[in-house]
Formats: sequence, C-alpha cells, structure tokens
Amino acid sequence: MTYTGPQYQRLSGRMAETFGSTPEAVPPHPPLISGGWYHGMSLDEVLGPGRCPPQPTADRSVGTALWLTLAFGPAGLGYVSRAGGLVCSALTVLAVVLLGFAALLIAWPLSMVCGGILASGVHAEYRRQ
Repeated sequence: MTYTGPQYQRLSGRMAETFGSTPEAVPPHPPLISGGWYHGMSLDEVLGPGRCPPQPTADRSVGTALWLTLAFGPAGLGYVSRAGGLVCSALTVLAVVLLGFAALLIAWPLSMVCGGILASGVHAEYRRQ
C-alpha cells in the first residue's frame, strides 16, 4: 500500500518517534526485504520473498454454473468450487445409497441453487477487484 500526501506525512512522523530499527545484514545473508519474520516500518514496502500477492479470483458466470449443475447435478458445482463439487457429489452418492434415487429429487435442484449463489458471489468479488 502506498501512502501519499497528509497520510504519508502523519505516518512518517509517527515512525520517526519509534525506537525500532531495521536489522543489519549478517554475512552471508542478504538484507531482509519486507518478508519472512521481519516486517519493516517503511511505508513503501515491496513484496519480498516472504509475501506473496493474493491471486485474483477468476470470473464465474451464473448462467454457466446453472447450466452445468442442470446437466451434471452436484458434480457441476466443480465449475465454481472444486471442494464444493466434491463434497456435494459425495453427499449425494451417500444419500442415494441410504435413501434411494428419490434423494436426487432434492439434491439436483439444491445443487443448482447452490451453484447459482456461489457463482453470483464469485462474480461480485471479481467485479470488486
């Protein structure tokens, strides 16, 4: 995060009052760069070896999610969430084993609703980025 204007002046004034300092590099180790165990006091920190930028979320279409869950049932949830697709498929198989094929009358539409809701949330998060 880069600060500008009054924010930078206010925060740099606060940092001047602190007693902490950047540790010296001990050969053969290079100086630490905003990562690992040490998080510096600089306002202009850059990503270093210990910090990875978050991966942007991929956009998911609500229509495609609904179509896939209509065609493949709970396995179609894998389009939006791999873990969700696996869990829902496993629970559906368990329900079919215990209750018979009548369980599909509940699981299939429920997976479509879940797929639409999840895809809508992922799409909204993608638009916020």
